[in-house]
Amino acid sequence: MPSPVSRRVAWSYVLLVLLLALTGAMQMPIASRYRITAVPGLAWLGDFWLTHKLHAAGAVGLLFLCGYVATRWLLEWRREHSLSAFGWARVVVMLLIILTGALRVLKNLPSISFAPQPTMLLDWTHLALAALLGLLALARRLLRAANFKAAPPRG
Repeated sequence: MPSPVSRRVAWSYVLLVLLLALTGAMQMPIASRYRITAVPGLAWLGDFWLTHKLHAAGAVGLLFLCGYVATRWLLEWRREHSLSAFGWARVVVMLLIILTGALRVLKNLPSISFAPQPTMLLDWTHLALAALLGLLALARRLLRAANFKAAPPRG
């Protein structure tokens, strides 16, 4: 059964996750350290505030898209389409990424202060969950490719 998610929504998700992965990684001081900013056209990756704003904009886009898909699934699609184990795993990981991202936003408010250890734990958890989301996507792709090769020819 084909997926109820349109290609436009699926590609929007992929592009938003790629934007968030890139801008999230570049907020760590690796762009200048590894001379990524020296590559023509990539100097903007060394601008923390620009990547920070792009990351926030991408997060808003991803929240909107997740809300749209969750609403459609709850109201329409769940009657005819069930989530696979990979689907449920991605839902849980995405919810945890959203939660840790929201906590990071709270941490950045001037009136809220976290101790250094919880801050570092929160940062590493957010990063690890983002990496786990990528690993789940890769595992799903590899499993689909293996199932495609193992399937007997039709007709």
